[in-house]
Amino acid sequence: METIGADIVIQVLREEGVDVIFGYPGANTLPIHDRLMNSEVRHYLMRHEQAAAHAADGYARATGKVGVCIATSGPGATNLVTGIATAFMDSTPMVALTAQVSTSLLGQDAFQETDIIGITLPITKHSYQVHDVNNLAATLRQAFELAKTGRPGPVLVDLPRDILSSKCPPAEENAAPALKTNYKTEEDREQLEMIAKTLNQSERPILIIGGGVKLSNAFRLVRELIEKAKIPFVTTMMGIGSVDSVNGYNLGLIGTHGNELANRMVHQCDFILAIGTRFSDRSTALIEEFAPLAKIAQLDIDPTSIGKSIKINLPYVGDIRDALTALLPLIDAKEKSDWLLRIQSERDAINGKVTDTGCGQAGDFIRMVQEAMPVETTVTADVGLNQIWTVRTWQARSPRSLITSGGMGTMGFSLPAAIGAKIGSPERAVVAITGDGGFYMNIQELATISYYNLPIKIVVINNGHLGMIRQIQDLFYNARFNTIELGSKVDFVAVARGFGIPGSRIAVDKYPKAGIEAMVKADGPYLLEAVVDPENYVYPIIPPGCSNIEMMYDRLD
Repeated sequence: METIGADIVIQVLREEGVDVIFGYPGANTLPIHDRLMNSEVRHYLMRHEQAAAHAADGYARATGKVGVCIATSGPGATNLVTGIATAFMDSTPMVALTAQVSTSLLGQDAFQETDIIGITLPITKHSYQVHDVNNLAATLRQAFELAKTGRPGPVLVDLPRDILSSKCPPAEENAAPALKTNYKTEEDREQLEMIAKTLNQSERPILIIGGGVKLSNAFRLVRELIEKAKIPFVTTMMGIGSVDSVNGYNLGLIGTHGNELANRMVHQCDFILAIGTRFSDRSTALIEEFAPLAKIAQLDIDPTSIGKSIKINLPYVGDIRDALTALLPLIDAKEKSDWLLRIQSERDAINGKVTDTGCGQAGDFIRMVQEAMPVETTVTADVGLNQIWTVRTWQARSPRSLITSGGMGTMGFSLPAAIGAKIGSPERAVVAITGDGGFYMNIQELATISYYNLPIKIVVINNGHLGMIRQIQDLFYNARFNTIELGSKVDFVAVARGFGIPGSRIAVDKYPKAGIEAMVKADGPYLLEAVVDPENYVYPIIPPGCSNIEMMYDRLD
């Protein structure tokens, strides 16, 4: 069999350690799909291209590897866009392969011709289009190198059909990608010494853990830093799952939808060491009121993220793992008893009025789900109230065990992301938690789960509404509810059974344990519909116009 461009694609995939791709075929992808029949690369047929991108995203987040998705030209490629943007906002390493019309037809408005390069340039690290089969291998190798180096992210490679079908000699094996990078490789010792000195002298330090800790595989080093410095920590939404949440130093999620204790202690601290976080608006709320008493050190590999949102006193640009390796010996091991006692006093005061993380019966239910699942469980959370209930309540015990869409806030993310997470880490239990609104957006992926018999547990928290929008309308628009009611006429359990997945329906406030136990005991996939009151909100949230944390709580009392 003669070598063609499609063989080169598969060869490079294998060189890069890719064993799984998620996609949906079309006429222009068939050269690749035909060659996949004789390849070790497994192709999972999703039921929508957006879901293919989310599955590749979930796979990457669960494994630390580059996720790969594939779609055909035209609508196949454009359907990937939301998933690519989701990966871009959360710095997920991904390579998206799109087929394209033949090079002779480019620019002629041919059937299913779309300028996917122009569409995706703002939401990728780079987008390539191959015009010569002899450049195909080098382009693909560059794409993988770019996706996983520096600040990771998605890279798109557009592949015209004639390039995929062209006869060509086999590519040189394991050739180095011709990609120049400017990423820092040597530690700035003087700056690290300044950061260590400031931390050692501080009386009320806090560590902020962001998603960069996961991306750099710095889990062990961060844990050692916390234990050595006896430093309490907060997490951004992307940082959850970087460190054991019940190690005694965790103050919770920071920011707009964060835990009260986390926000209060950041407001009182005198030094912040921020690792792998860009200080997004969801983490800081009003920038001018963020940590007014603190000097701030920021470690990040992306120089554009340093000081982008708030003033940084001690910036450090470089790989987080390398930086922490050099920083740890400079940190003093000492007790901070006064600060920890102050934190405990605040914790006790908050627990006196809020005992359920501000999530009500929905939070109690999610806690029960986690208690019933194995300790080594990965949870994929969707977007909306269900996301906040989950990230506030779920106690991540191991690295990469909580996956959600942060920067983009993509509804419909959790179900296909759970598919990718389960395929990437089959030894771990996986539960997808979604609201009814998000569930509708990729409900077709029940067919994928059923077809491959993936033992994913699916929890649909059903309040019959777009819950977070309802809460905002209730609190800040004088309860003028409109365009938010999804209704109660759809039987999700019957829908799941129609896809060949068993399920049951419970109410979160009326003995939900039986339904949870049935879900956990099921050998294969299972859907549990959990009905919750539409007025089960999240408290507190930071409303518009609040100038600081104290005003936030005053407004919600």
